[in-house]
Amino acid sequence: MEYIANSLPRKAWIDLLRGFCMMAILWFHTEVYFTGQSMTPYELYVGDVLAVFFFLSGYLMYGKPLDIKRRCRSIFSRFLIPYFVFTTIIAVSKAILKHDYTSWKDTVLSIVSGHASWFIAALIVSQLLFMLFLWITKGKIIWLSIIAVCCLLLSYFMGNSYQPFPLYYEQNLWHLNEALLACFILFTGYLYRKYEALFNNISILLSLFIFFILIKIYIIHTDAQLIMGPIIVSNYPLFIADLLCAVLLMVGIFKQLPSVRLVEWTGSHSLVYYFLCGAVPFIVSRLFHKTALLTQSYLSVLIVFCVVYIVSTLLAKVIYMLWPTLETKVSELSHKAENAASTE
Repeated sequence: MEYIANSLPRKAWIDLLRGFCMMAILWFHTEVYFTGQSMTPYELYVGDVLAVFFFLSGYLMYGKPLDIKRRCRSIFSRFLIPYFVFTTIIAVSKAILKHDYTSWKDTVLSIVSGHASWFIAALIVSQLLFMLFLWITKGKIIWLSIIAVCCLLLSYFMGNSYQPFPLYYEQNLWHLNEALLACFILFTGYLYRKYEALFNNISILLSLFIFFILIKIYIIHTDAQLIMGPIIVSNYPLFIADLLCAVLLMVGIFKQLPSVRLVEWTGSHSLVYYFLCGAVPFIVSRLFHKTALLTQSYLSVLIVFCVVYIVSTLLAKVIYMLWPTLETKVSELSHKAENAASTE
């Protein structure tokens, strides 16, 4: 029995997967802020769902004409402007709430250097780097493979702070360390898109599932540290195997799932959700702490998470209403994805 890769429109499964991953990130922050710890270990899912966004970025780059000016404008309008806008708003809000206006220089430096949001900074830099690599290699897989492996090795020697090497880049401006790792993941998404038909088989999906379970058992047994941002990894081969296995498994599964409009909307608007994933869980958790109605259990976290998700969704809708150009950009990208799907 074979799976049909394009049985669903591209936008449907891509946004469904993005939405699920963003909800997982919200869950992680809700756990941390409500219970003071990650009750579900970070290594079991957080790095995996973050890697999905880089993988899908590479996936969507395949087969499109390389228009550097257009792509730079897209990155500028989709990521760079929202980065400065949202990080500034968050920084000002924190200063007002804490009545602390003395560290504004450090705050400005953090924003300008790309440290205010490691994930968005790494996403911006990795897309720019991968676009450069596509231009240099003219999209030839063999040369892209070599560059991608070099990026992976550099992320290990320059970016891993678990056991820093002499090449360790401590300043990590615009999270270059994580961007190098992200470049490798982007390449895997790009490569997957090229050979996508090879993965559309249930036996491969079952193999990935078994391998995924075994890897997670080994991670728990060895208590491996596998943090993606910033990179703090005790076993790099295990880290990469875990990310690739989990991402490929999720992609294979979500291609077959039915449409869920709310989750898909979350996925197509995931950028704003990401900027809200710290503040909203923090505020909602503080409010629940004051009421003292819930104990620190998984059921309580689930209740708090539902409130967090509802509040985040309402805020996201308001933000896109107030920022119509951002909504227009999302709609344009979705329309292009649907057109691409119809021609496949």
